[in-house]
Amino acid sequence: MGQKYLFSIRKNLARRMMLAALATLILTGCGCSLSGGGKAESNSVIWKYRDQFVRIEDQGPDNGPVPPNDHPVQLSAEQIRTILGSLDAHFEDEEKPVPLFTYNELEILGDALSTGLATAQPREDVTFAIVGIHREFISFTSDRQYVSGRIFYQDGKLNLLIGRLHENYRANIDRRLYPVETGSRQYTPPDPRRPAPSSWKPVSMAGLETPTVAGINRTDWLVLNPDPQLWKTALAEKKEAKETARDAFREASEVRESSVQLEAEQQKLKTEMQEMKQAIKEMKQAPATAVPAAATPAAATPTGLKKIEERLQILQNLKSKGLITEEEFRAKKLEILDSI
Repeated sequence: MGQKYLFSIRKNLARRMMLAALATLILTGCGCSLSGGGKAESNSVIWKYRDQFVRIEDQGPDNGPVPPNDHPVQLSAEQIRTILGSLDAHFEDEEKPVPLFTYNELEILGDALSTGLATAQPREDVTFAIVGIHREFISFTSDRQYVSGRIFYQDGKLNLLIGRLHENYRANIDRRLYPVETGSRQYTPPDPRRPAPSSWKPVSMAGLETPTVAGINRTDWLVLNPDPQLWKTALAEKKEAKETARDAFREASEVRESSVQLEAEQQKLKTEMQEMKQAIKEMKQAPATAVPAAATPAAATPTGLKKIEERLQILQNLKSKGLITEEEFRAKKLEILDSI
């Protein structure tokens, strides 16, 4: 009886030690992924800040049976910034296209994605999520938006799968229940528990293709030619187009300003013409009567002389602008002078 009891104690102790070791292994070797699902991060994280990250992940079962990537691959941070910085998207409700990434986002992603692609193995992708301020999409619920996706190099092309583009970022969401979507090679319908993603399409340009998978054109899947010269040219053309648009806007503003000034001058001239016409009408209707002798001293006063000078000046202005003839000018001038 004593031996059986001792054996039972040893068995329970060994079992507890195994469970403790397993718990220690889980706590120290596996982290809770910010993208949710309880997936292990281990040492695959390249960069992380709160809900933002760049990390290496397996291609995964959600992506189906796919060929291996051409990893590791060397793409410089500057090359990645140039390629991603050349991409624009056209949203359904927006008039003008907008850049996929902001300058600040590219500063972080360039180095982190370059490191990830140089570290990843053939059966691994590099996934990311980054938060920025895209001023075109500031809303009442959030002043920050996030971009998430998956990037890998295959058949000599850089592939960018967009999970979410310029979606409102909320920091109080439990990412274990609602993980950040990083895109999948297989088309999956939107999750009914979450807001539907914004409808957008990439702006067509040289070096960019969107594949057709299972009869569906994947506009969220960008296949990019990594030729540096191609994207340098594209980026230069993009900057030139922005400068041209800026110059056109400036020129249009100047034209509008000139139009406003011209309209004001025309209105002023129109008012002056109406006043002159009224003055001509009054002068023509005024009777040419002789001034009584008693009024002569009053006309000779400074005030009377000033009024006469003003009438003569108005008469001279009317003649200069061609509003009265030479004969009318002389006749009216004599009337004024005879009144002195």
